[in-house]
Amino acid sequence: MEQRFCNEDCNHCPIVRHPNSRMVTKILNELFEIYGEGVYEVVQRNDPNLTVCYDCRIDDFVHVEGCAIAAAAQRAAVELGGVNSC
Repeated sequence: MEQRFCNEDCNHCPIVRHPNSRMVTKILNELFEIYGEGVYEVVQRNDPNLTVCYDCRIDDFVHVEGCAIAAAAQRAAVELGGVNSC
Protein backbone atom coordinates (compact mmCIF):
# COMPACT_ATOMS: atom_id res chain seq x y z
CA MET A 1 0.00 0.00 0.00
CA GLU A 2 1.34 3.39 -1.01
CA GLN A 3 1.57 5.93 1.80
CA ARG A 4 -0.05 9.27 1.00
CA PHE A 5 1.86 12.50 1.47
CA CYS A 6 -1.24 14.44 2.50
CA ASN A 7 -4.76 13.72 3.73
CA GLU A 8 -6.04 16.59 1.52
CA ASP A 9 -7.96 18.16 4.43
CA CYS A 10 -6.51 21.60 3.70
CA ASN A 11 -8.70 23.51 6.16
CA HIS A 12 -7.21 21.54 9.05
CA CYS A 13 -3.64 21.23 7.79
CA PRO A 14 -1.26 21.23 10.79
CA ILE A 15 1.61 22.39 8.59
CA VAL A 16 -0.11 25.60 7.55
CA ARG A 17 -1.61 26.36 10.97
CA HIS A 18 1.47 25.72 13.13
CA PRO A 19 3.34 28.90 14.24
CA ASN A 20 6.64 27.49 12.96
CA SER A 21 5.10 27.63 9.49
CA ARG A 22 6.22 31.25 9.39
CA MET A 23 9.70 29.87 8.69
CA VAL A 24 8.36 27.55 5.99
CA THR A 25 6.63 30.58 4.44
CA LYS A 26 9.86 32.60 4.55
CA ILE A 27 11.94 29.80 3.01
CA LEU A 28 9.47 29.14 0.19
CA ASN A 29 9.11 32.88 -0.51
CA GLU A 30 12.88 33.26 -0.55
CA LEU A 31 13.16 30.41 -3.06
CA PHE A 32 10.39 32.01 -5.13
CA GLU A 33 12.17 35.39 -5.07
CA ILE A 34 15.42 33.80 -6.20
CA TYR A 35 14.26 31.14 -8.66
CA GLY A 36 10.86 32.38 -9.80
CA GLU A 37 7.89 30.59 -11.30
CA GLY A 38 9.50 27.15 -11.25
CA VAL A 39 9.32 27.20 -7.45
CA TYR A 40 5.67 28.25 -7.61
CA GLU A 41 4.87 25.36 -9.95
CA VAL A 42 6.58 22.78 -7.72
CA VAL A 43 4.92 24.04 -4.54
CA GLN A 44 1.52 24.41 -6.22
CA ARG A 45 1.68 20.88 -7.61
CA ASN A 46 2.59 19.36 -4.25
CA ASP A 47 0.67 21.46 -1.73
CA PRO A 48 -1.11 24.62 -2.90
CA ASN A 49 -1.58 25.72 0.72
CA LEU A 50 2.14 26.32 1.03
CA THR A 51 1.95 29.32 -1.31
CA VAL A 52 -0.16 31.06 1.36
CA CYS A 53 1.66 33.57 3.54
CA TYR A 54 1.37 32.63 7.21
CA ASP A 55 0.94 36.29 8.19
CA CYS A 56 -1.10 37.69 5.28
CA ARG A 57 -3.22 34.60 4.58
CA ILE A 58 -3.10 35.39 0.86
CA ASP A 59 -2.35 32.66 -1.68
CA ASP A 60 0.12 32.46 -4.59
CA PHE A 61 3.09 34.14 -2.87
CA VAL A 62 1.12 37.41 -2.66
CA HIS A 63 1.45 39.65 0.41
CA VAL A 64 -0.11 42.73 1.97
CA GLU A 65 2.03 45.84 1.96
CA GLY A 66 4.53 45.80 4.79
CA CYS A 67 4.55 42.01 5.29
CA ALA A 68 7.62 41.11 7.36
CA ILE A 69 7.94 37.67 5.76
CA ALA A 70 7.94 39.09 2.23
CA ALA A 71 10.45 41.77 3.21
CA ALA A 72 12.80 39.21 4.75
CA ALA A 73 12.55 36.97 1.67
CA GLN A 74 13.24 39.90 -0.66
CA ARG A 75 16.26 41.01 1.39
CA ALA A 76 17.68 37.49 1.31
CA ALA A 77 17.14 37.25 -2.44
CA VAL A 78 19.01 40.51 -3.00
CA GLU A 79 21.85 39.36 -0.74
CA LEU A 80 22.11 36.09 -2.66
CA GLY A 81 21.83 37.82 -6.04
CA GLY A 82 18.68 35.93 -7.00
CA VAL A 83 17.44 36.06 -10.58
CA ASN A 84 14.16 37.72 -9.58
CA SER A 85 15.62 40.17 -7.06
CA CYS A 86 15.66 43.88 -7.87
